[in-house]
This record gives sequence, C-alpha cells and structure tokens, in this order.
Amino acid sequence: MSTEQVELYRPKRSVRSPVARDDGSLRVILWTAWFVVVAATAAWNWYGDVAASRPLNTLGLTIYTILAAVVGLLILTLVEQWFNPHRFVD
Repeated sequence: MSTEQVELYRPKRSVRSPVARDDGSLRVILWTAWFVVVAATAAWNWYGDVAASRPLNTLGLTIYTILAAVVGLLILTLVEQWFNPHRFVD
C-alpha cells in the first residue's frame, strides 16, 4: 500500500464534532477527584493504624487502596459517560 492510499483511510473529524471540541476539563476534574479519594483512603488507613499504636498493616492498606481505586475508576467512567456520551460512541 502506498502512502497516498493509507491517508485515504485516515478518519477525519469535523470542526463541528463534539469530540473535537472537548476541552478535557471534565476529565481533569474527575481524575483529580479520583486521586484525592485514593490518597485519602490510604491516609485514613495509615492514620487508623498509627492512632491505635498498631503495627502498619501493609497488606490491608494495599487492598483497601486498590479497592478504592477500582471502584473510583468505575464511578469515574459512569460519570464521564453521563456528562459526555459522545466520546463513547463508535
């Protein structure tokens, strides 16, 4: 295939396309909220161990933080689909 033929198959976006006008501010807000929730979960579990004078439960800290991250990603995706459904259309 020549270079000219490959360029024919490249999808082009319209200027009026909602995907082309997406500025990304919603994504920045959602990812910042996700980061804060995951960091707060880790800090909360760490503080609970320190305040109770227990040894640091690294496995529990890891499990709860990963669980909060996964649930947060699912919620982030649902909120993004709700507010910006045009990004998820084939």
